[in-house]
Amino acid sequence: LCGEQRVEGGYTMETVFDGSKLGIEPYDVEVTQGGELLVMDSTNSNIYQIALPLS
Repeated sequence: LCGEQRVEGGYTMETVFDGSKLGIEPYDVEVTQGGELLVMDSTNSNIYQIALPLS
């Protein structure tokens, strides 16, 4: 989920989440109402809650 560009409804978006830096192989990513990421890990079938920004 890193560096991919998508055009949706006239907007260009770039995804910058690289799960490998955290030891996660993302299968699906959702953003909560609070702005955190919920990441489903495809390798270990775990769900992670990650606060932003990642720095």
